[in-house]
Amino acid sequence: MNRREFIKACSLMAAAGLLFGCRKIPFVGETPSAPSLKRFQDEVKLALSKAKESLNLVRVNAPGSLKVAGASHVNRFGMAIDLDACDGCGKCILACNLENNVPLVTDEEAAAGRFMHWIEPHGAAPFMCAHCEDAPCEKVCPTGAANHTPDGVSAMMYKRCAGSRFCGANCPMHARKFNFNDAQKMGLAHQFNSQVPLREKGVMEKCSLCLHRLQDDRARFKTEAALLPNGGEWLGRGVKTACAEACPKGAIVFGNWLDEKSPLVEATRNRQLYAPKELAAFGPSVVYMMGKR
Repeated sequence: MNRREFIKACSLMAAAGLLFGCRKIPFVGETPSAPSLKRFQDEVKLALSKAKESLNLVRVNAPGSLKVAGASHVNRFGMAIDLDACDGCGKCILACNLENNVPLVTDEEAAAGRFMHWIEPHGAAPFMCAHCEDAPCEKVCPTGAANHTPDGVSAMMYKRCAGSRFCGANCPMHARKFNFNDAQKMGLAHQFNSQVPLREKGVMEKCSLCLHRLQDDRARFKTEAALLPNGGEWLGRGVKTACAEACPKGAIVFGNWLDEKSPLVEATRNRQLYAPKELAAFGPSVVYMMGKR
C-alpha cells in the first residue's frame, strides 16, 4: 500500500467512525420519549399496594359560604367522597394523573412510596387537597403562588412558585407534592391533556379541582348568557372533575356547596359528613360521607 492509498483508507475509516458516532450521540436539546400509558397504570397499582394508613375522620358540617374577603356569594366548589360506595379501585388516581399530566417518579422514589400523585390512597379511601376555607398552606407562601379563588378553590400559580416548600410543610396532611425531578428531561412526563401545562422542576403541585374545566364552563356560560336578556349567575352546573367522572361506583361527587340544585348538595343531604381530624378546623371543601342515604 502506497502513501496515497494509506491516507485514503484512513480517511474512509475516520468518516465511517464519525457517521457511526453521530447515530449514537443525541441532538442538542433532545429529550427522552414520553412514557407509555402502561407505565402510569403500573405506577398507580404500585401506589395502591403502598397505601398509607386509613384516615382519622371526624364529623363536620356541610361547607357553607366562604367567610373571606372577596369570596363569591353563590359559589363554593368542592367534593364529597362516599365511603360506603368506594372500593379503593384507584381509577380516580389514574384519571387525575392523565387529566393533569402528573409525572411519574423514579424507580427508587416509587419503591419508597414517594409519588407525585395528587390523589393518595389512605387505606381504601382516596385523599386529595381539601381546599380548606382557612387554608394553612396559603398563609405561609412567600410569593403568593398558593392562593384562594373567590369560588373556593385553593389554587397554584406555578410561575410564582419559588419552591420554598413552606406550604407543603404547613399542611397537616401534606397534600402538596414538591417536584424534585426535571420530569420531561428524565422521560417521566407525558402531556396527555394539552389544556394543563407540564410543571417545571422545583414547584409544588396539588389537586386543583380540575380548575381548567371550571374556567372553560364559565367562559361558555358567559358567551351564552350574553345572548339572553337575563343571563343569570354562573353556578358551575354540569362540571365534573376527572376523578368523579372516572369513578365506576359514582363514589366521588363534585359540585357547588351553595347551589341547592347541585348534585353535591343533593348527594350529601341526609348523609353524615366527615373530614380528616387534622383538617376539620380549617373548613375543608372536600369531605367524606357515610351512613343514612
